[in-house]
Amino acid sequence: MTVTGVLSEELKPESLALSPMGPSHAQPLCIFGTGDLGRSLGQRLLQTGYSVVFGSRRPDSCGPVPQGAQVMTHADAATSANLIFICVHRDHYDFLTNLAPYLQGKVLVDLSNNLKKGLYPEANAEYLQRLVPGAAVVKGLNTLSAWALQNGLLAGKQVRREWKCPSKIVVREVE
Repeated sequence: MTVTGVLSEELKPESLALSPMGPSHAQPLCIFGTGDLGRSLGQRLLQTGYSVVFGSRRPDSCGPVPQGAQVMTHADAATSANLIFICVHRDHYDFLTNLAPYLQGKVLVDLSNNLKKGLYPEANAEYLQRLVPGAAVVKGLNTLSAWALQNGLLAGKQVRREWKCPSKIVVREVE
């Protein structure tokens, strides 16, 4: 994955661990949301060698998280990572407004889906971008279920995908 643009550093594919055998990346990936999707994503990231921090409203009582992950306040978790997965429903995005200073220059990956079509006048990622204008919002992984993460993805399949977001940050997943 290469992330360039408003971020202060560049992540190069060779610096990221792609298997449990590889060295752990020094900077953790952050997940906001400790429900099924957030925990399942965290588990998979840990299994592939990434360091994971969870941001939670209640770090002391958020329930079980994958072994090896850290749980801290949203502000502390946001400070520790440049890439933050948003695994909460849109109805709960309001807490992000107060975190805007901590999210400046960060890449936020919105994994949310609405419960039905036409529920809101704008897409969730657009709404998220409006709440946190200093961050780069990327819509992604929203068809990936917690069940699929828990039970294994299609073995042997490699995906090459490039996302572009409004602030001209380019995020690439490389094989």
